[in-house]
Amino acid sequence: MKILRDYQPEILGVIVALAALNIWYLSSVAIEESVLPKSYDYLIRALTVAVGGFIGAFSAFWLKSYEEGKKNRQKQKSALNSALFVLIRQINAIQCIKRDLDKYETPFHRGLSLPAMKSPDYSSVKQDIDSLQFLIDNDNAQILMQLTIEQERFEQAINSINIRNEFYVNEVQPALSFHALNGRPLLLAEFEDKLGERLFQGAINGAAVMYELVYASDASLHEKYTELRELAKKLFPGEKFVAWIKM
Repeated sequence: MKILRDYQPEILGVIVALAALNIWYLSSVAIEESVLPKSYDYLIRALTVAVGGFIGAFSAFWLKSYEEGKKNRQKQKSALNSALFVLIRQINAIQCIKRDLDKYETPFHRGLSLPAMKSPDYSSVKQDIDSLQFLIDNDNAQILMQLTIEQERFEQAINSINIRNEFYVNEVQPALSFHALNGRPLLLAEFEDKLGERLFQGAINGAAVMYELVYASDASLHEKYTELRELAKKLFPGEKFVAWIKM
């Protein structure tokens, strides 16, 4: 059935052409058989030419509109697939980061024992919001806004890692080495006394913010992926869209 829908304009054009030929042929036969007066010959021929011209022009316009609509739908489908693929890449990125963060459970270990993580460059993992503007016309502006927020949340999570890494490498780690605190089983108060309030609290709070943003992004990315894929299947029933497989 999908193949028939794809070739519907061509099939319609053939039917219209055959119908016009039959009208012209039958009118000629009718005149030759003296069923109609000879004077009707010119009228019938003129009418056939006019109707044929109108049908041809209308068919060409309809065909052009159909092809443009088909291209637009394909473009929209591709935009949805691209958006889903970006979400999948973001999910995989956050999950790789989260696996490293899961090893450190307490605020102390997160702030002072978690080593700096060198994250890949995720600047290209970004939603093309402009290509999804058609969702507004389909009364789905809300999910477009949510995708924008999701992109910002992902970028904030990555930025929080970079900020924490810079602070840890440039200030916290040198202070730990200077006071010979690496790996020593001391009380929190002793760590704070040696490092000072700014470094100690900065390390704890910076890690806490990083954890919060990464875990929030992990949860919301899954929700947004599921919601967008369901919408894509609804707008384009029977079409294929990329699917996320847990690594």
